[in-house]
Amino acid sequence: MLKAQWKPLAANMASAILVGLGVGGCATTTPSYPTGPQKAMGQPLKVILVETPMAVDDPKLRDLLSLDLDKGAPEVHNIVAQAVGSAQKMASADLQRALKDQGIPIVNSQAVTQAIETLRVDNHDTVVSRSMAEQLQAVSGADALLRYRITDYGFTPEAWRDAVIVFEITSTLGIAAIAYAMPSTRSVAGIYLVTEGMEESAEAYTGFWALDEVYRPVRIEAELIGLNTGTAVWTGNATGLADTNLSRLVRTVTPTEREMQLDRALQDAAKGLAAKLPKTFRPQEEK
Repeated sequence: MLKAQWKPLAANMASAILVGLGVGGCATTTPSYPTGPQKAMGQPLKVILVETPMAVDDPKLRDLLSLDLDKGAPEVHNIVAQAVGSAQKMASADLQRALKDQGIPIVNSQAVTQAIETLRVDNHDTVVSRSMAEQLQAVSGADALLRYRITDYGFTPEAWRDAVIVFEITSTLGIAAIAYAMPSTRSVAGIYLVTEGMEESAEAYTGFWALDEVYRPVRIEAELIGLNTGTAVWTGNATGLADTNLSRLVRTVTPTEREMQLDRALQDAAKGLAAKLPKTFRPQEEK
């Protein structure tokens, strides 16, 4: 009953949040840096592609998969682990395809795989030193390491949530300040501030629910590390969205449709991320 009452507001919130965040098919929230490895004109730089474990906690994944079983049940752990493995496998395939479409060669071999495992660069917390970078370059001949991970899967990214909540709070304070500045409305300014403060979180999270139902956002973040220096030359992220179908707000989304949404959003995120890589990594067009 409560869910039904929120749906009209949720649809409006979803549209407002998307417009406010400037979201189309994907979004990147961190800037790229212009410095990086260079090669002769027309020669794209080669990269080693490394995926680190998904940064999404089990409770969120259980909610996503609509698992009503006891969280300690063995089958829950197995279902979540299977979903994570499938998502990471698909992310790898999607990003490889997206990089290929951008004309960026990926270096892959048994020696490279062994070096990645030995140096543990497939761990997000591992800081790549210059010595480690040189070892990777020696066994691969690559110019850079592109390390990435899924940070949000099927839910509104945390960064978006913060932005919307900040917007809600600042706009509420602004309206209250204007009301207080005018003698005729000063008496209601405090009441407005209190009531809006109580309602803003509910409205924002209803909007997040709507975004989740319609678009199933998937966010990928990445860093590009130059193997000649061992330093990050670019960091970025992209959020992919499923197709727009507002009927999902007023009906039950089946597991099959939800899986299709996630696949589409993941594909969208991979394309967005590859497109944001520095232009120095793409072959120059002949004039």
